[in-house]
Amino acid sequence: MSTDANKAIIHRFFEAFNAGDLDGVASQCAPNVVVHNSGAPDPLSLDGFKQLAGAFLAAFPGGEHTIEDMIGAGDKVVTRVVYHGTHTGDLMGMPPTGKQVAVPAMIIDQIANGKIVETWRLFDQMSMMQQLGVIATPEAATT
Repeated sequence: MSTDANKAIIHRFFEAFNAGDLDGVASQCAPNVVVHNSGAPDPLSLDGFKQLAGAFLAAFPGGEHTIEDMIGAGDKVVTRVVYHGTHTGDLMGMPPTGKQVAVPAMIIDQIANGKIVETWRLFDQMSMMQQLGVIATPEAATT
């Protein structure tokens, strides 16, 4: 597949995720996709990833990924995104804080036969926890 075709798969993935359509997310993945997601057991199956994504969507309903950069080379697409959302639902045992977050992430997706077959997803969980007020934010240096 062409680089543009591979990028289109990733765009469809994020469009489905932003719409809360986990079946649409799964439709962009091979049934045996291997998911490496920071902060989760490694690796996750497609069902495991859908479960994790569902928990995230429940904690931040209506949240949205904004694609900042996307680079394709060969069978891989690298995407830099920022997830914007408001914490209004339970997040794996953490009660809602009502706080807004902007969580950056870097994702590498490997594509074969028009589907994501392996993905490496690194989210800035420390920043998210600081924005939620769970972890203290260090003070910036003054000059």
